Amino acid sequence: MSAQVTNIILDLLIIGSATLAVLVSLIMILIMLIHKSTIKRDRTAHLLCINMYVSLLIGCGMILIIYCYTLYGHIYIIISFDGPWCYAQAYLLYVSGCGFFYSYLLQAIYRLCRIVHYTKPSLQSFRLYVYGIVIQWILSFLQVIPVLLLRTFEYLSQDYHCQIAIYNVRGLIMGLSMVHMIPISLTTICCIYTMMYIRRRSVIRKSIRQQANDRRDFLVLKRIFILLSILIASGMPTLGISLFFQISGYLPLWSTQFQWLTATFSIFTVSVILIFVSPNIPKFWKRQ
Repeated sequence: MSAQVTNIILDLLIIGSATLAVLVSLIMILIMLIHKSTIKRDRTAHLLCINMYVSLLIGCGMILIIYCYTLYGHIYIIISFDGPWCYAQAYLLYVSGCGFFYSYLLQAIYRLCRIVHYTKPSLQSFRLYVYGIVIQWILSFLQVIPVLLLRTFEYLSQDYHCQIAIYNVRGLIMGLSMVHMIPISLTTICCIYTMMYIRRRSVIRKSIRQQANDRRDFLVLKRIFILLSILIASGMPTLGISLFFQISGYLPLWSTQFQWLTATFSIFTVSVILIFVSPNIPKFWKRQ
């Protein structure tokens, strides 16, 4: 099998995974917008769930656009998409990734406030998390700017799109620290603090209803942490290929496609699992 045919097959698999993730995200957003929660305490959880799917939709939409260009390039070969739009696509892709990890952080903060600060309804208010989502996207756009200005993105002539090259260890570390590590670290801290609080304060007397809410929120928090771990694990092959290149000086031709195939498949998997993980979504099916 020629390298061109292999590239085209991998491109189609990536486009297929991204398309499925886009469809799942779009369907879930529409369902949640049509069937709005009438219970006041569920509105914030409803909002945060929509926010996660919007982040997924934007990210997978950008991957879909980028790999349509890549597929076209692999078919017609003698062509170049190098230019400002190429770098803008890369910037928006990394912004959406940052925004998605911040959506996890907002979920973790919300569950922390419901368990630790359950006596302070203001920390669980709908309006507060609307502001939080606005801040999430502002931070996402700002954090990726240094990656763009330092010219960490580069045009990959064999893959017909711009990104941080898999062989650029300095760029990968910068992208990891600027885009992913901040929201992931804060989310992990929130999860660990909440779990430690529950273990330390298990003797505190609460109403039966509050105890049930705590158990549910704690379960959701654990599931969110597991999903976050799956997404982090999906990036390990990329790091492994990069380290292998540094040691051996050999980089497989399919390395970039493999990087995005594992990423898109993981994102699609997460988009489906979220349907069953988020406690407010199953209520729609019961309601129907």
